[in-house]
Amino acid sequence: MNNLGANIRARRHELGITQEQLSNNTGLSINYISRLEVGTANNVSAKTLSHIAEVLKTSMDKLMHGSTDEAEMGFYQKKLWQALNEMDEKQAEQVSKNVLGLINLNKK
Repeated sequence: MNNLGANIRARRHELGITQEQLSNNTGLSINYISRLEVGTANNVSAKTLSHIAEVLKTSMDKLMHGSTDEAEMGFYQKKLWQALNEMDEKQAEQVSKNVLGLINLNKK
């Protein structure tokens, strides 16, 4: 979990979220968010990490172990990924459902 803080910070920056916004959305103090990001917060609970991941629209695994593999994505995959991350959860879920429906139509 030594990259946890860097991964939280990187994901927060990808989404354009400040430490204050992450603090407000998770109920954690800005001080704690800062300590997490610099690696001085110890014993992060699974519940806390899960909540941070939810707010950052990612998984606990990606926060602990690394990126969203964006480097391996093509141009349009990145654009779609970015667009989905900018939407609220309900909207992103509906768009994802529609895209998957189009993919399935093309397979028939």
